[in-house]
Amino acid sequence: MSKTFLGFFVYLILFQVIIEVKSQNTDFKPLKRATHTATVIDNKLYILGGYNTTSAGTEEESGQQFFYLDVSKSFITQKLEWVDLTSINKVPPHKRAGSVRGGENNNTLFLFGGEPIAREMEIVYTFDTQSRSWAIPEIAGDRPLNKSGLFPVIGNNGKMYLFGGFLLNFGKANNYANDMAILDTVNLRWEQSGSVINAPTPRGYYGAVLLPNQKIIYIGKR
Repeated sequence: MSKTFLGFFVYLILFQVIIEVKSQNTDFKPLKRATHTATVIDNKLYILGGYNTTSAGTEEESGQQFFYLDVSKSFITQKLEWVDLTSINKVPPHKRAGSVRGGENNNTLFLFGGEPIAREMEIVYTFDTQSRSWAIPEIAGDRPLNKSGLFPVIGNNGKMYLFGGFLLNFGKANNYANDMAILDTVNLRWEQSGSVINAPTPRGYYGAVLLPNQKIIYIGKR
């Protein structure tokens, strides 16, 4: 086999792969968005809320969309299929909320805070991925203030750590916080945040990750 033919053969295979990936069509096509939540539960990437980045006047529509992608499937050899759950979404259109995977069986999506687009929101919503049902849970303890623009972290103990964020409905242009709210997603209880000594400065729109030693590292801010 000549090098020329071999090169053409490789090019043909790559071209077919590209065409296969680019040409996948599904009935549901989510709007392009920003400030949405993305939560992986049982190999499914759940996308909720956000605002449209390409078309003005569609915030309510994009903020209401709820769908998932099965990330256990190959995106090259199989179709890229978004599964639309918008018809069963009970959360008002919103943006800049935070979400984690938690609960007793670790198969529940917990949504905290966020900025409502069309109507007021509860501070916490839960979505059971097994029964595909939404709920507004009754949570014991002192409820924290509603916020947006924070990045929640779930610990191995099932607790949702909510640091800082932007305080809503306070009528200020720069109203960021540096407190820590903790939600026990298993026992549904708000807990004391502990000491604020040496806490980072007030911030939102940062990055956060849980380290193997169960400490959380926070990087960046607005």
